[in-house]
Amino acid sequence: MRRFIWLLFVLVISVWLGLQIAKDPGTAFFSYRQWSIEMPLWFALLALILLLAVCYFIWYLLSGIDRFFYRWGNWWRWRRKTQSYSKTNRGLIELIEERWKKAENDLTAGIAQSDAPLINYLALAKAAHEQAAYDRQENYLHRAQTVAADAEVVVGLMQAKFQIDQGQFEQALATLNHLQTIVPRHALMLKLLERVYVHLGEWQNVLKLLPSLYKAKVITSEQLTLLEQKTYVELLKASTNHPEGMASLQAIWHSMPRRLQKDPKLLGCYAQQLLFYPDETVEAAALLNKSLKKSWDPDLVRLYGLLNTGDTVQQLVQAERWLMRYPDQPLLLLTLGRLAMRCQLWGKARSYFEESLKLKESAAAYLEYGRLLDQLGETSTAYRDGLVFLMNIPITPQDARF
Repeated sequence: MRRFIWLLFVLVISVWLGLQIAKDPGTAFFSYRQWSIEMPLWFALLALILLLAVCYFIWYLLSGIDRFFYRWGNWWRWRRKTQSYSKTNRGLIELIEERWKKAENDLTAGIAQSDAPLINYLALAKAAHEQAAYDRQENYLHRAQTVAADAEVVVGLMQAKFQIDQGQFEQALATLNHLQTIVPRHALMLKLLERVYVHLGEWQNVLKLLPSLYKAKVITSEQLTLLEQKTYVELLKASTNHPEGMASLQAIWHSMPRRLQKDPKLLGCYAQQLLFYPDETVEAAALLNKSLKKSWDPDLVRLYGLLNTGDTVQQLVQAERWLMRYPDQPLLLLTLGRLAMRCQLWGKARSYFEESLKLKESAAAYLEYGRLLDQLGETSTAYRDGLVFLMNIPITPQDARF
């Protein structure tokens, strides 16, 4: 209905306009220098309208051509980018599948239109590293740093891991020390730094690093205790090579937390190191005696039998007290045999060694038993039996004559 009304309105206006033009068509006159044009006014208006329509059509055509080229350019860029993504994705899949050469080729092809070339370069460095192409690896890492100035940490971490894999621990330490100034609490950086310190035997630095490792949740409280224990064990062992000797050993021992001084393994290690200093065996015996009163540890008992305090009889008496509380302990019986030998109580020593071997065979018990029988001038198969025990070789009739 509305369309009909509009058509009727246009028709009425057209008829009215036609009647007005018929009454007075008017004249339009145009002059330029020696040229002049005269035409009816209605024709001039119609020509102007047609001219505007032609101009609009040309403008619309040119705009369409421009839109066409713009859309074509966008499509082409999208197509190249899609191809780039496809090659990058394929390269990453091949990297996971450990197809290093193919991964390197596809990742390289995917760089051109990639919005994140950093990922490509890091993955390329990994692929080159696995192919032992270390020059290309370093080149990729350098490019990764170039395309992303804020990627210094991730590039440094990857470089440190590569250096560790290549056995370049000194270079890895320098890289990680630099990263520590930038991100002192970064978990992976701390983990790699601990690994390098352990390999280089820098146990003092490992000790300093432990609180940071725990705070960064790199290790649990149980792992912290184990690593702390291992660190102090290595420090105690290394003290024997220190110029200050005994002073260095005691300094490390007294620097330990009291809870660790009560640890049987650390106490045993300390006592073991004291064996290198004959004047300190009394202190070692006192420490072992004190610890064994609180908790039984067979390895500490073994160390107790190796100490020579100058009062072997008292040591034997103490060990026999332990035997009353802890019978059928092979290492305790071995310790008693050693102490009895030093006291020249040959029969008692023989009894202890034989009882120890009945409970559990060991190379040390066979050795001490053989030494005792040699002392007594008796023919002994103890050395042979000890060797057979170590090598797990059955005794044949032909071997019995030895």
